[in-house]
Amino acid sequence: MAEDGVSLDGVAACGAARGFDSSESAFRAALLREQYRALARLGPYVHGIVILAALGFFCSIRPTGSLLAGVVLPAVLIAVSAFRLVCWFKARAGVEFEALDRVRRKVRVASLLGPALTLAVALTMAISTWQDDVAEFAVALLAVWVIAAVCAICLNRIASEANVIVIAATGPLVGAFLARGAELTFGLAALVAVAACFIIRMLDEHFRMFAEILRSRFIIAERQRVAEEARLAAMTIALTDDLTGLPNRRCFHGLLADKIKAATQTGEPFALGLIDLDGFKPINDAHGHPVGDEILRQVGDRLAKAMDGRGSAARIGGDEFAIICDAIGDRDGALALGEEIQSVFATPFAIQPLNLRLTSACGLALFPSASAEPNDLVRVTDAALYRAKAIGHGGAVVLDARAASAAGGGFEEALERAIFEPEMERAVSRTRFAGRLRSELRGAKGVVGRPEPAFPVVAADAFGP
Repeated sequence: MAEDGVSLDGVAACGAARGFDSSESAFRAALLREQYRALARLGPYVHGIVILAALGFFCSIRPTGSLLAGVVLPAVLIAVSAFRLVCWFKARAGVEFEALDRVRRKVRVASLLGPALTLAVALTMAISTWQDDVAEFAVALLAVWVIAAVCAICLNRIASEANVIVIAATGPLVGAFLARGAELTFGLAALVAVAACFIIRMLDEHFRMFAEILRSRFIIAERQRVAEEARLAAMTIALTDDLTGLPNRRCFHGLLADKIKAATQTGEPFALGLIDLDGFKPINDAHGHPVGDEILRQVGDRLAKAMDGRGSAARIGGDEFAIICDAIGDRDGALALGEEIQSVFATPFAIQPLNLRLTSACGLALFPSASAEPNDLVRVTDAALYRAKAIGHGGAVVLDARAASAAGGGFEEALERAIFEPEMERAVSRTRFAGRLRSELRGAKGVVGRPEPAFPVVAADAFGP
């Protein structure tokens, strides 16, 4: 990241600046969802109050009232409120998962239905009790208004609906009080009107405070989201190779440690491989770094596809890659994986106007047979890569240092033997060949000329006069 001129603070600052400009539409969506949540939580109680009021209305009006006012209207109110109560109870379970359009539709229905029911109850009560005594008439209408006010206060998070409920209850009752013409009803009309104004003002203030709190929560949540995105972006930059998009060396060691920890618990084997491109440096020097970078990108893509669904690939150096492949526990499986890796390079790398061919050296080690420690497993795999390079282009070697150490000596000695024994064998072979060649040359000299003296011949004048 330092090489690219990007710092964690810079990434976080860039992300945070975008997050602070929270859109009004997103806030309104959050407000609507919070209102819906409040309706789902308080709606059943409101409709329970309406059901109780309708039952009381039915019991008080039935002996003297008409069929419409004493039976039909209370029955309709009870049926509608019971249906809505059940609907809100069902909505509680999925309130967080409702689509925004559906939420908006349900809130709109509730905003229309509440005032409509309130207006119907207020008008019916005023008409039904019109012929009663003034005191009974006033008490009945005041009871309706108090119930409507309680329901409006319960729905204070939906200011528009709550205010309309208060107005729908207050308007008919004030009109009925004034039309009755009694001194008591005149006073009650003024009292109810003033109380309604106070309640509406209180509902507005409560809603304003609720909206401000919700906006603050929304801004804080948005900032936290942006900060988290910036943190994840910084982690991605820190753990990803910017050229190939593969995990880098740091991330690879973390993946390997996690894989060993999980495999130790489950007992599932896996293969670790290190891959080094043959002849990449001459191509990079001859055709330039853009061509070399494109080759590395294509190699990364091919390895990622080869490991898709069964492991992971990483770029851990200039032209060095690593793979972790699941469910490979024996030498034959590892050799087959090595052949598969070599086949990845069989297709030429098309970089217009070039068509380049590459091979790779591949060193493989198995967990847990090679080692159960991350560092030792990487060292064994690196030793296998060293031997694969010694074989020649396109070599693949599977190394098992633990088996060698079990045969005799410790892990370090086994690893040294694994690395240096092939070189020693080649050196001995070269020495034996040189000895045979020297003997043959000496025999040839004996045939065609005088024999070589046992000691070097020194001129006499070398010793002085």
